[in-house]
Amino acid sequence: MSLEKELKLKQLYRLLPEGVVSPSSWFTANGYSSQLIYKYVKNGWLTKLGNGAYIRPASILEWEGAVLGLQKLTGLPFHVGGLSALNILGYAHYLPIGGEKSITLYGKKTPPSWIKQIESLSFTFYKKPLFGDLGLKKQDTSIRDWQINISSPERAILELLYQVGDKGISFKFVAEIFEGLTTLSPRVLNELLLNCTSRKIKRLFLFLANYHNFPWTKHISKDIELGAGKLQIVKDGNYNKTYMITVPKEFNA
Repeated sequence: MSLEKELKLKQLYRLLPEGVVSPSSWFTANGYSSQLIYKYVKNGWLTKLGNGAYIRPASILEWEGAVLGLQKLTGLPFHVGGLSALNILGYAHYLPIGGEKSITLYGKKTPPSWIKQIESLSFTFYKKPLFGDLGLKKQDTSIRDWQINISSPERAILELLYQVGDKGISFKFVAEIFEGLTTLSPRVLNELLLNCTSRKIKRLFLFLANYHNFPWTKHISKDIELGAGKLQIVKDGNYNKTYMITVPKEFNA
C-alpha cells in the first residue's frame, strides 16, 4: 500500500469510530470513492452491512452505533424516543424480561434503507407525535465522546401515550411506567403540552398525572386545551367526565 493510501485509511479510522455504522454517502462526502471502499472491504479493512452501510472490522454492532450513523453521519433528524428513551434514562422499570425487542426512533423523514437491512438490530419508526426540537437532550454513549439525540423523560412519556390503544401499548402498562415518573420537570411538561395538538396525549397525561398526584402535578398549567368530543381509549372501561376519555374501571374509582 502506498503512503498516501495508508494515510487515507488511517484518516478513515480517525473519523469513523469502532462500532459506528457508516452509510456510503458519508464516505463519498469525505472523499472516499466507491472503488476505494470496495477495496477496503475486499482487504478486510471495512465490513459491509446490507446495501450501502459499513462498519470497521471486528466491531461489536449495537443499536447505538447504528443510531450514531443515522444521526451524526447521515445528518437525519431522528431521535430515540418513547419507551426506548424511558428505558435508557432508567424510567422503564416495568419492561418484560429481555427488555425491548426494538429501538423506537422518531423523525419526519423516511428512514434510509440501510438501517432497516441490519438483520441483527430492530428499529421502529414513528412520525407522530411531533414537538419540533422541544424536550430533546443529548445522551452519552459508549463510543468515544459521541452523544445521541434522545427525548427527555417528559417528551418520551408523551410520545409513549400516543401509542396507547387496542392495537398499541396497553393503558395499564403505561400507567405502571407513569408511576415511576416522580421527578419530571413541570416547566418542560408545560412547554410540551401547550404545543401539543393531540387530544389523546393531553387527556391521558393529565388523567394519569392527577391520578398519581405527584408533587409536580400542581405546577402543570391550567391553560391546556383538551379539545371537544369523547375519546374511547379502552373498551369496556369507565367514562371519565373531566378528561372525556374511557379508562379501565380500576382507574376510575
